[in-house]
Amino acid sequence: MSNEVKVGLLAVVATVLSIWGFKFIMGKNLLVKSNTYKVYYPNVDRMQVGTLVVINGVEVGSVAKVELMNDVNRTVEVTIDLKRGVNIPKSTKAVIISTGFMGGKAVVLEYDKPCNGDDCAQSGDTLQGELRGLVGSMLSGEQLTGYMDILKSGLEEIIDTLNRQVLNNPDSPLGKSVANLDATMANLKSATGQLDGLLRSSSGSINGTLDNLDAITGNLKNNNSKINSILNNADSLSSQLVAADLEQTLKEVNQAIASLRTTLQSADQALGGVSDVVGKIKQGEGSLGKLMQDEELYNNIKSLSERADSLVNDIQDRPYRYMPLKSRRKVLKYDAKDAGN
Repeated sequence: MSNEVKVGLLAVVATVLSIWGFKFIMGKNLLVKSNTYKVYYPNVDRMQVGTLVVINGVEVGSVAKVELMNDVNRTVEVTIDLKRGVNIPKSTKAVIISTGFMGGKAVVLEYDKPCNGDDCAQSGDTLQGELRGLVGSMLSGEQLTGYMDILKSGLEEIIDTLNRQVLNNPDSPLGKSVANLDATMANLKSATGQLDGLLRSSSGSINGTLDNLDAITGNLKNNNSKINSILNNADSLSSQLVAADLEQTLKEVNQAIASLRTTLQSADQALGGVSDVVGKIKQGEGSLGKLMQDEELYNNIKSLSERADSLVNDIQDRPYRYMPLKSRRKVLKYDAKDAGN
């Protein structure tokens, strides 16, 4: 046999072994006959070729092909290979489940009872597909209901404990915090009511003040020509003293000053009303003045913030105290461990 023939045979053998190895890695053994079935899913959640197919945790095949169909719903066609001798009923469900938190997948074949003869699915048949989430994959329906019942009872116990601490023990830190919160809310409600009443009662004075200010600006606008005349007269006073009669000039100046004095008196009266209102508020008179000088509201809010911060720190430092699934013995164990540190 020539060297060329040997090299050719070696290349053919290497190619065959490469194809067989690739198929074997992908979960299909070309040397073993198998049955193929079609399953259609609306979504396969990134399942890949080679994913294991199991029955009751036993590997019976693998996923041979995953293909997106060109239809309106973008259905995914999955082809699975099962070992020869594994018979499944026609009503078998091929359920895609999650095998862990890292995204692993598997196809579980579920059916009620074994099949015989014509009741068994034949190679090439279509099976019913189902996609199950992470929680549904880890827990059955009964287990999930049991855990929810445990969680519900734990939450009810925590709520009952909080109610007892608040209602039956008002001197406890939690009871005091709730009482302080109630007092703070009552103070806020009273303060907002007083402020609303103050604004309602002072609306007339505020409107009058604004009207007076508007009148002042109107008078200044109306007397703009007179003010300009006064400034012009003052600027040309020296020339008027020389060119005109001094007595007549002073008379006109006095008249202009009297008019300006009247205008300034009106402005002073209006501003005096505003000053009186601000002075009363500053001296603590009226509802708004008492509200501004009341330190109890600040102290209540500060105390509530400190207690809330203490509760949050305790939850962060010892979260096991607030976990409903922890037993009392484990809580005491962690408390003893924290005391030792």
